[in-house]
Amino acid sequence: MDIPRADPLRNLMPGPRLAVVAEALFLINLMILPGIAFLALMVLWAMHGKHPDPLVRNHLRQTGWTCIWGGLLLVVISVAIFLLGGFDNPWTWVIGVLYFTLVHASLILLGVMGLSRAINGRSWRFPVFGPREPS
Repeated sequence: MDIPRADPLRNLMPGPRLAVVAEALFLINLMILPGIAFLALMVLWAMHGKHPDPLVRNHLRQTGWTCIWGGLLLVVISVAIFLLGGFDNPWTWVIGVLYFTLVHASLILLGVMGLSRAINGRSWRFPVFGPREPS
């Protein structure tokens, strides 16, 4: 089944709106409203996970799983760094802040790339965190 897409040279946003909203919620979760945007994304994924458009399903699935795994890794490894190194050790703070900043900034960069792909009506897979799409 081939879904007709808008011409990217004539339209400002040829991608499906739900795919763009999923990617935008992913970025909002990382930068503005963590937790609230995550819940909104999970509700959107639950409501539209079986959407007839494969591009919408792709972006919902990718952002949903990447939010779950990325958030878990950010929190669990950051807590582990501080518990293992101790809160009074300055090197623990250096390593913890560097780890969190690197992973968080990487997720933001990948989210911007995913948003760009959604706006242009293209599929996207987050490296490392994103699940493989079924063939």
